[in-house]
Amino acid sequence: MNDQCPTCRHYRALREQAKQAGDYSKATDYEVLRRRHPAHTVHVPQQPGGPRA
Repeated sequence: MNDQCPTCRHYRALREQAKQAGDYSKATDYEVLRRRHPAHTVHVPQQPGGPRA
């Protein structure tokens, strides 16, 4: 994970808040946003066992 990227940290925090609230759909949305935002300079690999499109 890119811990230096403020956008990644923001989306990760929002994802954790959503998970704690039991809103796994929103948590997934934040994970997708984190992986896709344009500031990524490295590929963020999909976690093992994750959903396939």
